[in-house]
Amino acid sequence: MNQKKKTRRKHKPSIMHVKNGTCYLCILEGNYRKYHVLHKHHVFSGSANRKISEEEGFTCWLCPEHHEFSRAAVHRNAENMARLRRIAQREYEKTHTREEFMALIGKNYL
Repeated sequence: MNQKKKTRRKHKPSIMHVKNGTCYLCILEGNYRKYHVLHKHHVFSGSANRKISEEEGFTCWLCPEHHEFSRAAVHRNAENMARLRRIAQREYEKTHTREEFMALIGKNYL
């Protein structure tokens, strides 16, 4: 029986943050602590936008507290989520147009 091998796509690196043991939101707060565990956060969520986030580098690394578990966590705090979306859009628009961003995501966060 022939089974097709699933190939992994190579995604662009984050346009916001390099995985170096630091949490992106902690850095924005002035804390450069290194963490043993980081979560990859897709800035634009939902099934279609998650894929776009992977393909375009709209990702950052967050400590568990900033990702899910504290009141400041992006999945619990709308302002922190919006903050990351604004930063991602600004970074993208350094090399692309607003129209290109809008075609991808469908919303302007700036």
